[in-house]
Amino acid sequence: MADLLTDLLIYIGIGIITFTIGMILGYQLLIMYYTKRFVTLAKECSDTDSVIPLVDELEKET
Repeated sequence: MADLLTDLLIYIGIGIITFTIGMILGYQLLIMYYTKRFVTLAKECSDTDSVIPLVDELEKET
């Protein structure tokens, strides 16, 4: 019985660790994606001296 409980705790621990790693990696990937997207959009706005690319991007999102 003690071995079963130990195994269960190990599996729960592994599950928590993998969930945490997945959350951290997902957060980092989303931050990288949206930072790149924002920089590209800011460059487009700067090149055209207008906020029209920003409005177009907002249109796509909604």
